[in-house]
Amino acid sequence: MEKLEMQHKHVMRLIERDRNTDGWATVSDQLALHLQANMPPELVTFEKVDGVVRARLTEEGQNVMDAMKWL
Repeated sequence: MEKLEMQHKHVMRLIERDRNTDGWATVSDQLALHLQANMPPELVTFEKVDGVVRARLTEEGQNVMDAMKWL
């Protein structure tokens, strides 16, 4: 995995901010296509349920977010 760019960190912060109690954040279809192609799969996972695309930080992604708070 390469070093995270500023836009990756921003997307991860938005997912963390907007997620529900299960950890999933709703993402628009158009944005999801772009994010799925550009976000590291080790850090963010996507799924489509009932026509709605959702994104969630993986365990490793959450660890990165927790560590960024200390940097």
